[in-house]
Amino acid sequence: MIFVTVGNHFQGFDRLLKKIDEMAPRIPHEIVIQKGYSKYVPRNTKYFDFVPADSAMEYTRKSDLVVSHAGMGTIILCKEYGVPVIILPRREKYKEHINDHQMEIAQVLEERGDKNIYIVYEENQLEEKILEVVGKKEMDQVENRGRENLIRTIKEFIEAYRG
Repeated sequence: MIFVTVGNHFQGFDRLLKKIDEMAPRIPHEIVIQKGYSKYVPRNTKYFDFVPADSAMEYTRKSDLVVSHAGMGTIILCKEYGVPVIILPRREKYKEHINDHQMEIAQVLEERGDKNIYIVYEENQLEEKILEVVGKKEMDQVENRGRENLIRTIKEFIEAYRG
């Protein structure tokens, strides 16, 4: 599942929601959107306005990927749970926030190069980045299963040899 969250800021983030909804039919994962105060109503995804904090945390924890504004609460939660996050900062020029502090946060995070934090500055970069991150996560899971299978095979060999 891909969880898209815009937080609880009183200005909507329709730019993000429209783009996600437009690309949803081409993304091979279920997408769930927390749309907050945004006016745009998705047609191709599941969505809700708000949920209690514990429910939002559960959506994040169960996600293969989170797509979010540059809200520190979401970013910290994704880091804590080890869930990759793609950040599209809210912009003052689009009336998505009162200033561009989210751009500053995104730039600092990009400079740090933290694993599993991906930054896009324009919505037209989202689809490619989502497919890249989801594909990478799936490859990581295949590699982990391969290691698990190798370890299990070695254990079985050792146990058979002892037996």
